[in-house]
Amino acid sequence: MSEKELVPKEDEISLDDGMENMPPEVRHMMRAMSVTMRSGPPESPIAKHITPDHIMKTIENEGKNDSRKFWLTVIFVIASLLTLGFVILMFRNAPEVLIPILTLLFGGGLGFGGGYGIGKSKRGD
Repeated sequence: MSEKELVPKEDEISLDDGMENMPPEVRHMMRAMSVTMRSGPPESPIAKHITPDHIMKTIENEGKNDSRKFWLTVIFVIASLLTLGFVILMFRNAPEVLIPILTLLFGGGLGFGGGYGIGKSKRGD
């Protein structure tokens, strides 16, 4: 296809008052731009094959993924509390051992949580 076939003739496009006084090259370029703008963005080959069923399946899978993340978080919190409770029960009569262990657990937990949060914010999750 040649450029002349892509660009409509001058009588097919109504020219504004300001465009009538422009040089022919500029008018030609403006007409070509208007044709490009009317045609819209090119359609993806994949978009032709997507059906509403695909979209619904994707939404369902996202819901399942969110549910999995929630339950993994709940399990992690319960395991952490059980570990903390076990440590406190084991060393409740030895504060010289319990305090450094609790300091290590809380410091490590806060460091891990802070690093995870910073990484998550950088990823944009």
